[in-house]
Amino acid sequence: MRNSLYIFVLIVIFSFGTQSVSKAQSGQELIDICGMIAGDATYLKDFEIKLEEAKIGEEPPTAKYSILLQKNIMYKFSICNSKDFSGKAIVNLYDNNRILGTSYQVATGKYYPSFNFKCSKTGVYHIFVRFKDGKKGLALTLLSLVEAF
Repeated sequence: MRNSLYIFVLIVIFSFGTQSVSKAQSGQELIDICGMIAGDATYLKDFEIKLEEAKIGEEPPTAKYSILLQKNIMYKFSICNSKDFSGKAIVNLYDNNRILGTSYQVATGKYYPSFNFKCSKTGVYHIFVRFKDGKKGLALTLLSLVEAF
């Protein structure tokens, strides 16, 4: 009788524990989703971004990455947001202070799941990722090689 009670308690604990885990999106699931968005492009690198909600009166938190890109290569940046959070990632690509690509057009309010960048000079470029309206979020940005020309 005692063993039956222990087994029942373990089954209940494991079934509740696995339910909550199975509903959350993992980093690998986001990579798979972004891979589908990237299409035939060749995977190079991914950036997983998890940011907390911005406090009132403060600037939204931003993740910053530096990458080396090569001249005469077409790159694709794919963005995947986790369904577990309300934040929508905004990805901006910069060369020093000049914006070269974005996943969000402020003028139209339109989001793009990916954008291409044709690199005209080899150098260090900067990726800035934040979530719209400073909301808490989890997203993945996937860098892929589309073609060399």
